[in-house]
Amino acid sequence: MLYKQVGNNLTNRHLINKNNSNIKNSNISKSLGKTLIQSDLSKVTGAVLESFIEEEFIDNEIVKSIPVVNTLFGIRKTYKSVKDILFTQKLVSFLSELSKIDLTQRQEIIERIDSDPKHNQKVGNKLLHIIDNSQDYITSQYIGKLFAGFLREELNYQEFCKASLILNRIDYYDLQEFLEIPDEVYGQNGTENLELEEIDNFFIIAGLCSAETDVPEVYKTENNNYEEVYELNGGETKIYRTLIGNKIYQILNNKTVANNV
Repeated sequence: MLYKQVGNNLTNRHLINKNNSNIKNSNISKSLGKTLIQSDLSKVTGAVLESFIEEEFIDNEIVKSIPVVNTLFGIRKTYKSVKDILFTQKLVSFLSELSKIDLTQRQEIIERIDSDPKHNQKVGNKLLHIIDNSQDYITSQYIGKLFAGFLREELNYQEFCKASLILNRIDYYDLQEFLEIPDEVYGQNGTENLELEEIDNFFIIAGLCSAETDVPEVYKTENNNYEEVYELNGGETKIYRTLIGNKIYQILNNKTVANNV
C-alpha cells in the first residue's frame, strides 16, 4: 500500500512539473513573438552580443531590456544554471541579426504567418524550438541571419524552417568548409581539387548539396583479328548545391538573393 502511495505521489509530481514546464515554455514563446513584433532591436548589435558573451548577464542593460529575456528570468528567478546561460546566449545571438530590420516590416511579415491557418504554430513558438535546438550561439546567430533573410523576403517561411533544420544538424566546421567553396567548383567530379571528397557525403546528407551521376556509355574503339577494345565514357558523379543550399550559401556569405516570396 505504501509503495502504491509513493508511486502515485511521484506520478502526480511528474505531471505537475510537466504542466509547469509547458506553461513556462508557452509564456517564453509568446514573449519571443511579442519581442519580434513590438521591440526595438536596433541596439542589440554585434558589439552588444560580444560584450554579453564575455560579461555577466546582470551587467548588460540592453540585454535586460529585451522582453523575452525578462520573461525567461522572471520565470526562472535566477541566472545560475549553465543551461540558462547557454540558452540566453543563443537567444541574444539570434536577435542581434535582426537589429537592422525595420520593426514595421517584422511586424507585418510575422503577423501574416501567424494568421495563416496552414502554419500549425505561431512564429514565436517555432523559433523557440529552433533556437533551443541550435548547437551553440554561433549557430543561432547564423539562424538569425536566415530569419533576417526571410524578413527581407529572400526566402519563404518554409525555406527558412528547412534551412534552420539543416544548420542544426551539420557540424560547424563542415558548414565553414561549405561556405568557402566557390561556385565554379560545382558541376565537376566531386570536389577533388579542394581535397574535400570526405565531406561531400555530409553536405548531401544535410541537404546542402545533391549528387548526379552521368549515364555511362560503352563504345568500341578498335576491332582487329586479335581483340576488341572498348572505352567507357561518362559515369562521373558531380556535386551541385541544392536550391536551399544555394540560398544558405548566399545569405550566410552576405550575397544578394533575389526576392522570391
